[in-house]
Amino acid sequence: MDPSDVDTVFELLDETSRIAAFRRSWDKLESVDSIDLGALRLCIRLLPSGEQHESSLHDLKEYVVDCIWQLAGDHDRLSHLASICLENREVATKIHADTCSFLQNVQSALKSKAEEVSYRDQRIALAKALSQAVALLHFLRCSYWRCSGDNPSVSHAAVQTLCDSLGYDRVDGPAHDALSALLALVQSHPSYAQQEDSKSSLSDNDLGDQDTHEPLIAQQLWSRFQELPDEYFTIGSSLPYKTWFQWISLAASAGIDIEGVYEPSYWKRLRFGLMIGFTEQRKYCLGILRQSISIARRDIDIPAMSMSTAHRLEHQKYYEKFSSLFETIILDRYPNQVQACLPELTNILRSQLISSTWITALLSAALNPTIQDGVRKLVGAWYMTFVTEAQGAVEQHLTFLVEGFLPWAVQGSLFTASLTSTRCQTTCRHGILLSDVICRFVTLPLNPSEREKLLVDILDFIVTNGDKMFKYAIVYILHGLIQSLAYPLSSVDAGIGVLDLVTKVSRLTGFPEVASDLCIVYCATLCQQICGQGFNLQEIPGYDSLKARYGELKGQNTSQGTGPRIVSQSTSDKPESISQILKLLKDSRHKHIQDDSFVPACTTITAILENTSIDTIEPMELCEVLQAIWEEADRQEFRRPVAMQLSSLFFHKTCIEICVNHHKNVAKSDALAELLSKVMQQLRQISESRSYLLSTLYESVRQACIAFPGIIGILPIEETILSFVQKPPEPKTEFLFEIALAEQLQTQIPQRDYAFYYGRREWYAYACVIDLLNRWPAEKSQIATDIFNQILEPWTTQKRPIPIISKWKETFQLQAMLLLGEFCISDTNVSLYVETFMAALILEPWPRYRYLLEWIVCRIYHRFPHLATRILPDLSRLDEATPIQVASLMKLAVLAAPFLDSEDFALKLMTQLIPFSASMKVHIRHEAHWSFPIIFQLAHRKGWASITSNPAFKALYEHICSSDKYGKPAWTIRTLKLDAINDFTLVNIFQGDYLSIESHEQQFVAYEDFEDLWAEDQSKDLNALDARVPLGMSKAAKSTPTAHDLPTNPKVIDVTEAQPAPLQTKSGFDLASLLPQLGPPSSAQRRPASVILIASLIDNPTNLGGLSRIAESFGLQALYINSLKAVETKEFKNTAVTSYKHLDIKELKVDAVSGFLVELKGTGWQVVGVEQTDRSGILGQVGEGEDSEDPAGNNECIGTLPRKCVLVLGSEKGGITSEVLAVVDRCVEIRTVGVTRSLNVQTAGGIAVYEWWREWGGKL
Repeated sequence: MDPSDVDTVFELLDETSRIAAFRRSWDKLESVDSIDLGALRLCIRLLPSGEQHESSLHDLKEYVVDCIWQLAGDHDRLSHLASICLENREVATKIHADTCSFLQNVQSALKSKAEEVSYRDQRIALAKALSQAVALLHFLRCSYWRCSGDNPSVSHAAVQTLCDSLGYDRVDGPAHDALSALLALVQSHPSYAQQEDSKSSLSDNDLGDQDTHEPLIAQQLWSRFQELPDEYFTIGSSLPYKTWFQWISLAASAGIDIEGVYEPSYWKRLRFGLMIGFTEQRKYCLGILRQSISIARRDIDIPAMSMSTAHRLEHQKYYEKFSSLFETIILDRYPNQVQACLPELTNILRSQLISSTWITALLSAALNPTIQDGVRKLVGAWYMTFVTEAQGAVEQHLTFLVEGFLPWAVQGSLFTASLTSTRCQTTCRHGILLSDVICRFVTLPLNPSEREKLLVDILDFIVTNGDKMFKYAIVYILHGLIQSLAYPLSSVDAGIGVLDLVTKVSRLTGFPEVASDLCIVYCATLCQQICGQGFNLQEIPGYDSLKARYGELKGQNTSQGTGPRIVSQSTSDKPESISQILKLLKDSRHKHIQDDSFVPACTTITAILENTSIDTIEPMELCEVLQAIWEEADRQEFRRPVAMQLSSLFFHKTCIEICVNHHKNVAKSDALAELLSKVMQQLRQISESRSYLLSTLYESVRQACIAFPGIIGILPIEETILSFVQKPPEPKTEFLFEIALAEQLQTQIPQRDYAFYYGRREWYAYACVIDLLNRWPAEKSQIATDIFNQILEPWTTQKRPIPIISKWKETFQLQAMLLLGEFCISDTNVSLYVETFMAALILEPWPRYRYLLEWIVCRIYHRFPHLATRILPDLSRLDEATPIQVASLMKLAVLAAPFLDSEDFALKLMTQLIPFSASMKVHIRHEAHWSFPIIFQLAHRKGWASITSNPAFKALYEHICSSDKYGKPAWTIRTLKLDAINDFTLVNIFQGDYLSIESHEQQFVAYEDFEDLWAEDQSKDLNALDARVPLGMSKAAKSTPTAHDLPTNPKVIDVTEAQPAPLQTKSGFDLASLLPQLGPPSSAQRRPASVILIASLIDNPTNLGGLSRIAESFGLQALYINSLKAVETKEFKNTAVTSYKHLDIKELKVDAVSGFLVELKGTGWQVVGVEQTDRSGILGQVGEGEDSEDPAGNNECIGTLPRKCVLVLGSEKGGITSEVLAVVDRCVEIRTVGVTRSLNVQTAGGIAVYEWWREWGGKL
């Protein structure tokens, strides 16, 4: 029976009949164990009046409460129960009063920590009472889901009771849910918000009689929040902020002034939620922030918020921008959009309308480890630039500096990624910026106490995190403090707290050598310059040790290139021969070379080797002494002072000469040669990770090979040189920091430079190896050839496809082969090498490697010119299917033409270049265009008339020279001019322009290194062999970037000039979207658009995936497709993203479409086909005199869409079938103006759905 009919019957019943009906229904309720909501509804509607009223009302209330506890987990039936109760206001009021009373008793028990709850003369165990309270809260929530303008559950007492329930275990979540439902109800019925009647307090009998004259929504929530600890807002749940946002939104819409906005704790807790919450919580916090600004009726002037009501609109505008920036940077996290919004962030920081509290909250959230590194780097780099360039005030950022910025800024990856190294300088950009940031903050116009506190916070951060921090970060922070001392405004008389922290920093361990010394220097300087008057530094714990270490650093002399000079003790029995050294070792059991005695002992032995004739040294005694030295070095784990002594000692010219001579006379095993071989192998391995050993090792190896070539076949020289060439060593990133800090240390103590600690840089080792290859002894040519072949072998055995970049390939390998080729290639093997290098050239794709391979081949042709005649025949036989090979042969011909000095060769080449100049292949055409003028100019210099007088050649030459690119400097390696003869110098090979074009390549060595090397030879009277390749002219010193110079720092926008652009906010929320919908959770799943999309005629999974995305995004009821298997395909998921997880996708076979559409039409739906027919209306265009909502009207030409719309889309090729067209109500087509008359089905579907929303979106 219809409910309205039931109501009519009830009105016709007299009192006796109502009582009888009530009794029958009540008896039915009591006779069954299950809950009969239908019978309960009759009892509530038939509640008798008169004498039985009170008893019946009490019985009903008790029964309902019992039902509430039984249905606690069944939200649908609980919601139904709430609706039934609300049908009788008196019943609903009684239950509501009883509920509030019970909840208040539970709260009292929780506050007093009682184990029982007193309620109506009953004692209920607390655990059971809590379960009952949770059930009642669920019931209250369900009662608020009923959208009604007369709900007795909405009262001041209910609001207060729910607020008071917050913060208690077990009931906190249900209380938030109930309060949220209540606020949603009030939001949908604004009249509730201004309720000022006597419903503010409830008793067991009535609603009370107090008149509060207070709006329903006022100060209750914030009053309760004030009672809760700060930890309550940091537990990770977004419920408090959700309720808070609903509350403040209601207050804003009702014009209610919330007192909390004038209190510091209000903004403090809001800032907590914004900084540490998840996405949902942060959205609520942004909403609270903006709404709080709008409701304040008087000025706010507290540390966390400053706002003038006279400029409210300006404040609201800037806080809206702040919210958009927070959304872009923290919620969306798209790096390109973060980069684009940085100018706007600068503008906000410069304004005085946004409190620094919120700026630092945004920055702290952006630098939090939960944000991806790319975004953190962008924001961090921007902030460092903002601070160091003084683009805005940062006086209020002191706490953020220590708590938010420094934890991010001291990450090791930031330092290593910004490290650059050139021959002139090694710098860490991030470290320099960090120092500048520290300096800027310390030099701010602060009062002395503020500055001292800042110093304490920075130093305490170092001490607290020193063991976990990147060690070099500590040095850069200290450098910033030292920089600040140069500013008069930054002077401070530091107290004992600051000085004590400085000494603690100086005692931190784990620093590399230079970093440790620089840390000592900085700490000592700080103590001396910031010590306050009246303080005795000697009283600071640890200062005496710091002062002593600082004094040692300042007073230590240097020993050029070999580290600290350690003078041997002067004794009367100082050993003067190897025999005496050996005896001393035996007598002392090696104590004379242990620990700190090692370096003096090595110095003594080296002096003996310098001043003693080899005839007086027994090889076995020398071997025994060296063996003891090596074992001690191994025991000391080859620490730096020890390792730096080994190469010059073991490969001393005396040791090498004795080894060579002894090896000739030993028939069996040679212990000395074996020892030296082992030492060379292990030192080579050690030097791969310790670049400071390279120079001493390879200097010693070179001197040994040049002075005594016989050693090349005795020691593993071949293996040592080959390893160096195949994998050119370079400093580890960590060691580059030592180089950078050595430059800083030198500014404090001039004698403490890099050479003091580590000797010469690694490029000196490269000069040694290259010069050795260039002067290789002729009698050991076979070993040189073996090295040459081993370098070449992997270049010729590559398998296709060849990667552009391979880990094993190095430019230095080809440079070395270019040198060795002059010595290793002879008449007997030249043909084989030409074929081998040509094969490597055919395989190699990388332009720089091809450039060097072409140079090597051309040098072979120069030495053996008769082989160059093969170039042109080979070029003529090639077709354009191998354009790179054709281009290389053209390049070889151009390089060979000058030294061949043949007019006939040049003429034939020019003739071949003409068709190549018109080739369809870019490589061939460009190479021909670049080659043609070179040969023509050569002919002009040589006077070859057969070329210069040819009008075709001349015309093509003039045409090519007139092009824009021809006159410009070389922009690619292919356009770089090369003279294979005159450019063949060490400088051009190892410092040539080809290393810096297209991409920067590391320069291993420079002109100055060879000059230093040869000057060293003269000082040691080393008669070096003649060089095969000349040094060449010096190039001006350039800071050409090395491999460590790659641009790794994110580009920071010039925020002083850039204009703010619109910000993309892909998280897509507004304040209204944050408010929950009224009703049960299932109501939130209802699709807002009354549109069904029929896509069964479409086969393409990609199109179906796109339609799924459209249907879900626009809230359609359902999507029908031919087979659900399409949903599992990769193509579908690529375009659907995750839309199919949130959309009702159903299967509807093609054959069943027509019948299904007929069924839908029978239930009130209208069917519209998106198809071009002779009767289609233009989408969005209303037919004259016709109503799109009139099913009986003539709808054939109407282009509008009905409210209950079934959209049918056709297949990609055939469109909508005739069977389906026969049952549609109308067809629409999309107006286009281009030549193409059809659209992709995804596009057409999206346009049609959007048109439906345009027509009906405002009427839902």
